[in-house]
Amino acid sequence: MPNPTTLKQIAQTSGLRLVSSTELYPAQHAPGDAGLPMLVVDNALGRAVIALQGAHLTSFVPAGQAELLWVSPKTALKDATPIRAGIPLCLPWFGPGPDGKSMHGFARTAEWTLVEASLLDTGETELAFELSGDADTNALWPHAFVFRLDVRVGKTLTLGLTATNTGAQDAPLAFAFHSYFAVPNVAAARVSGLEGTTYIDKMDNFARKPQKGEVVITGTTDRIYLDVPAQQTVRTAAGDILVESDARCAVVWNAWTNDKNIADLGEGNHVGYVCVERGDVADYAVTIAPGARYRTWMILARA
Repeated sequence: MPNPTTLKQIAQTSGLRLVSSTELYPAQHAPGDAGLPMLVVDNALGRAVIALQGAHLTSFVPAGQAELLWVSPKTALKDATPIRAGIPLCLPWFGPGPDGKSMHGFARTAEWTLVEASLLDTGETELAFELSGDADTNALWPHAFVFRLDVRVGKTLTLGLTATNTGAQDAPLAFAFHSYFAVPNVAAARVSGLEGTTYIDKMDNFARKPQKGEVVITGTTDRIYLDVPAQQTVRTAAGDILVESDARCAVVWNAWTNDKNIADLGEGNHVGYVCVERGDVADYAVTIAPGARYRTWMILARA
């Protein structure tokens, strides 16, 4: 991470604000909490908030539109703790790690470095964050690497993830943009664009099933959809959200009443979100050869 002076210079020259999460999310903090450093992107086309921990998007609001992303009222915004909100980056694995724990990888709790930021002639703001391997990551995942997240904030939100294997051995990798979308009532939401695909039902012993019609959430849901079309639509009474990606999988998740057993979610809060994630997991996890790169992207917009 650059020193605070350098970071502030990069932010200020690009029209960004560097603030504490205690300012943006006071309800998620106890008195005296230090909070997390966050960047606020605010241009004529849209607004976004990004935590340096995990290069984690917690908010995206296109100008004149409603918030797309959801923040759990019970999430902890503190150092080295996963944030249950927005778009966690599940990397370099999805689900339990090599130790059977370390859910969804270390990238979402690591401190990323802001390496580039600029305001484009289009009025959009571009940023780039990087995370490189060190002794701590090597203990969890013994590979040399550079992860880079490119972010473009405008009327749409564009995310591009690049994972470069800088080591001498093949590196196995799975990845997902674990997006939490804000909805008025998950039971009334619909997800289209997955009709006719096959999904792995993690709530039914990983059975493989065909998707018939739109996805409707009626209980605890955890499904990995395989070989999916580029675009899905989250349909809600507050407006539709478009999700587009070149990744080959989609994950649909909601804890439903099991939320009472998830401390950073909290009982009853399942109503306000649905996760429609895009990534390469399960059958489509990859192996990156030495010197090679894995790339994927996702675009979010209001319909």
